[in-house]
Amino acid sequence: MLEFFTLPSFTALGGNALRILLSFVLSVFIVLIYQWTHAKAPQKSFTDTLIILCMLISVVMVIIGDSIARAFSLVGALSIIRFRTAIQDPRDIGFVFFALAAGMAVGAGSPAVAILATFLIGIIILCMYHWHQHFAKDNEFTLEICLLPDQQSETVYRPIFNKHITYERLIEKRIKKSQVVELNFRVKLAKPNEWLTFYNELSKHESITEVKLDQE
Repeated sequence: MLEFFTLPSFTALGGNALRILLSFVLSVFIVLIYQWTHAKAPQKSFTDTLIILCMLISVVMVIIGDSIARAFSLVGALSIIRFRTAIQDPRDIGFVFFALAAGMAVGAGSPAVAILATFLIGIIILCMYHWHQHFAKDNEFTLEICLLPDQQSETVYRPIFNKHITYERLIEKRIKKSQVVELNFRVKLAKPNEWLTFYNELSKHESITEVKLDQE
């Protein structure tokens, strides 16, 4: 019982504090990489969560130490947590594991591995981002259109496709409960700067109820 009230040494406290601070620094670097390479404005709640997760997992690893019993106890305790927020982008899941891995390495007493892995993976992510930016084709789009029931799909969109598109590939075809036909394409425009004209012509067609056009 007395062991519970025994104060840890200043050396142990200082070491644990350094681990938390290191995990914080690494998580900030991960968040910067995420912000630099994210296509849209990142949500502050998600970036804050990456920092918090990285620090918390380092604390969890310190608590577990070499005790298997503690590991199973923490797994049982954490299993009651239910996350309601669905992650839309698979890339975000990768950054969650990125933050978790950095925190685990720091908490497990491998700061060199944590620093090396964080910076190497971050640099590789930046290289991948600039690679996609440099070699991206501005004429490639994903297209989703919805047609009214009892419509011959080819006769509806074919004249507009022939006018603007040099390449097309049907990815998916579905029929909704309302009998509306949904078609998903990957297309290449002959003139990428006329994408708005292409979109407007499809949208104004009386047999097309919905149009979504996204650049690859």
